Amino acid sequence: MLRRAIFCVVLAVAAVSNGGGPRPPILPQREWAMIRQIAVNYELDTEQTWLLAAIRRHENGRPGLEFGIGGPMNSGHPAHRYRDGFKSFYVQGAWAAGTVKRHFKGDVEEFGKRYCPGGARHWAKCVSSLMVMIKAENHFRLPGHRPPKRNVDFL
Repeated sequence: MLRRAIFCVVLAVAAVSNGGGPRPPILPQREWAMIRQIAVNYELDTEQTWLLAAIRRHENGRPGLEFGIGGPMNSGHPAHRYRDGFKSFYVQGAWAAGTVKRHFKGDVEEFGKRYCPGGARHWAKCVSSLMVMIKAENHFRLPGHRPPKRNVDFL
């Protein structure tokens, strides 16, 4: 009886602490729209687009490092030329999409050796897990509409 009471209290505290409401999406709709545009521009297939989204969420960098491209900021890498949160997202996303397009052959762990050579196994586990979660959250359909291919002027 005491165990049941303690369990109920723990559940109640957990419900209150997370607000009891729905969780926010793993990726905001605004980012999905940009990821979809980048994927169309680079002719990524569905699986490559899921991977690009998972990379964005895993790297989760600030403006200028959204996809973790180019090492530390101020390294002189051309992917760091913008830091405004919009242009930088597209530039970082374009570099990531190019890497995905050229090197992803269906095996996330093998791809991780290219994308994150220092910690490929751990990186691949995290990204694979995120891909599953993102797919499930979106009912295994890429969210939003597929935009037409278009040039982004500042790239």
